[in-house]
Amino acid sequence: MKKINTKESVLKLLTSDWNKYIGLQKTKNPLIWLAVFFHNPAMLFSLLYRLINPLIESEIKFIQYLGFVLYVPYFFITYYFLDIHISPWVKIGKGLYIHNKGVIIADSVVAGDNLTLIGPLTIGVERHLGKADAAVIGDNVIIYSGARIIGKAVIGNNVVIGANAVVLKDIPSNSVVGGVPARIIKRIRNE
Repeated sequence: MKKINTKESVLKLLTSDWNKYIGLQKTKNPLIWLAVFFHNPAMLFSLLYRLINPLIESEIKFIQYLGFVLYVPYFFITYYFLDIHISPWVKIGKGLYIHNKGVIIADSVVAGDNLTLIGPLTIGVERHLGKADAAVIGDNVIIYSGARIIGKAVIGNNVVIGANAVVLKDIPSNSVVGGVPARIIKRIRNE
């Protein structure tokens, strides 16, 4: 699993997110693009998240303080209006796609490129004496509705997590998992 490039430009990340949304529409009509942006609250969320994340993660104190000040309206808009709560401290690679509302991702989760979230779902942390263990998610992962990932699970690349699965331990790359607790249902061959 590759390391997430946190220094990638905001514009590049937004472009990759936008291309993933538009790529699913199979059209070059700009009116459809506008409809996708205004009809899908997740694209607005992606815009807000990609703008606040570099502020919060900045090493320059003034910019970091600006991020903390902007966190209040970010939380208010994303949580109450969009019904999506992904902490700005979460690190997500390019190509984020969120379908539907009710997505909750806790602090310190790290996810790779091309993450697809079909909400509602939860990726939480497990707390031990003040220390929080969070998931590390690879590239090209699809997480379906009702799924829960709890604790320090390492999810490999090219993984599909089925609806209502509860992931409590590591999942190897190229797998389809499901059930409570989640277990491997099928192995995916890379061709």
